[in-house]
Amino acid sequence: MLARLERRGPDADGRFEEGPLTLGHRRLSILDLSDAGRQPMVSASGRFVCSYNGEVYNFDELRDEMGVEPGALRSNSDTEILLLAWERWGPAALDRMVGQWAFALYDREERRLWLARDRFGEKPLYYHEDGGTTSFASSLLALLQVPGVSRELDPDALVEFLTLRYVVAPRTVLRNVRKLPGGHLLEAGPEGTTVRAWYAPRFRSRAEQFRGRTREDLCEEFGALLVQASHRCLVSDVPVALLLSDGIDSNGIRCAMREGGRDVPTFTYVMTDDQTGLVAAESGGYDAPSWDLLVTPRGRLETLDEAFPGFTEPVGDGASLATWLLIRNAREHATVFVCGHGSDEVLGGYRLSQDRFRLQGMKWISWLPTPMLRALFDNKTFGRETPDTRQRRFRRTPLRRVPEVARYLIHRPLPQDDVSQILGVPGVPPTYLDVVDRLYADCADDASALDRIQEVMIRTFLAENILSFADSVAMDSSAELRLPFLDRDLVEFVWALPDAMRVALWPGRANTKQILRFWGETHMPREVVERRKRTFNYGSIRELLAEDEGRVHDRMLGSAALRRALPGLEAWLRQPREYFRGPWEGTVWALLSLGIWAEAGGVR
Repeated sequence: MLARLERRGPDADGRFEEGPLTLGHRRLSILDLSDAGRQPMVSASGRFVCSYNGEVYNFDELRDEMGVEPGALRSNSDTEILLLAWERWGPAALDRMVGQWAFALYDREERRLWLARDRFGEKPLYYHEDGGTTSFASSLLALLQVPGVSRELDPDALVEFLTLRYVVAPRTVLRNVRKLPGGHLLEAGPEGTTVRAWYAPRFRSRAEQFRGRTREDLCEEFGALLVQASHRCLVSDVPVALLLSDGIDSNGIRCAMREGGRDVPTFTYVMTDDQTGLVAAESGGYDAPSWDLLVTPRGRLETLDEAFPGFTEPVGDGASLATWLLIRNAREHATVFVCGHGSDEVLGGYRLSQDRFRLQGMKWISWLPTPMLRALFDNKTFGRETPDTRQRRFRRTPLRRVPEVARYLIHRPLPQDDVSQILGVPGVPPTYLDVVDRLYADCADDASALDRIQEVMIRTFLAENILSFADSVAMDSSAELRLPFLDRDLVEFVWALPDAMRVALWPGRANTKQILRFWGETHMPREVVERRKRTFNYGSIRELLAEDEGRVHDRMLGSAALRRALPGLEAWLRQPREYFRGPWEGTVWALLSLGIWAEAGGVR
């Protein structure tokens, strides 16, 4: 298992064995580079032992809160502070921690183990239970080294994977293997194992909290929290850099860092036609150097077999390969990378203004005769029911719940006919989009339509796609990725704001992430704030097919696991190249990732 995790931690390894417990650890040294920071680490009292992946950015604040003098510590690491905090507060320490983490912590006196994951699931944690034994790891392929862990794909999870391009916790693509959801805690003791949520993403507008405060006041508080969040992500004893795009998110982080007195090098991904490589770029008036990574379709094609086996789990997003290339090429300049992931989900980005307005409009016209609207409801709502049935549900559903009826997702799911074709089975799979129903049902009854959309988006597209591949591609290059927009204090402030401070009521040019845009008007370059939202140009799957269709198909059809589980895949891939757009393109990315990953891990 440790050998499978070497890229995640190349600097040292360690093991702790006692009674029923074995803990292993691979270290990527970021704080306290000396041997004092090695793990598994035993607490000063000797009672607790921990194996931990991630960073607690506010560990100095926690140390001061506990009244511990720096000279009384054995190290300068956040791991030692985590152990002290757990000894004092137990699981309640999680609420006080700011950062990203997945850890196993054992109480040697009570013979009790906890597995914990950060609020949103920035760090991965997979587990398997069998006959009273609980095994766990930071990647599925590491967990496969445990005797008895299934190497078979899970048929129900495959329906979800084909539909969404990822699998929602607690499922994984493997039979009987689970992932601990973000914000959850697993406790294993003599009486058995339990899993519970210690944190849940909830938007709660608190109008009374902001009554009498101007927009300028709210923007300045937001800005102060963004500066704090960005500087928390700079806590490191190794070099730090920023992944920069032309959008408002990463540029907002750059401005926040500068307001706090820091500049760091930046790296930007650029698709090109004729050359590949890292080149110096214009710094835009900043002191730190800027670099562009120029990538051709051939350059992406050549990296498929190297990139996808290193994923903690397969996901279907072409941005994953682009981010892998960017970090791999920038790794000689930095070990820690900061980026703007999470901004769209937390602040309200993407197409949320247009899509919310469309759903409201569909509610208003749902009383019109069905034949007039059948095509609209077929295209903009999803599920196993007919478009007519979905329209009838719209008619009788309150406006705040129309996203639930539409089964709205920020990325359109693969149509059910395509799912059935790939699976090689007649009819619609009974589990098609059932996870979306479950997540919408979990929203509070008084949540607004926007609240529901964002909460489900955070628990699906953010947690299971973006955060999964973001951690994978960084750690596969022995690097760490940090996300200021998922900072605890920033998130809690934003989630208390009225809807209009996230997304404008009417569609328009700059109608999303309103609080960030309002702050940016006085803190960021005007052209950045006013620039239209543009999709990350990481290159399409059609370009790869045009470059070498046979090679791309071989990476999917050459997988024994995919051929066995998806008998209709080969026929589905015979579609014309132009067919693979939107959800169809994402599914090809998903199958390409799964095929290469499964072959590398011996998945059957």
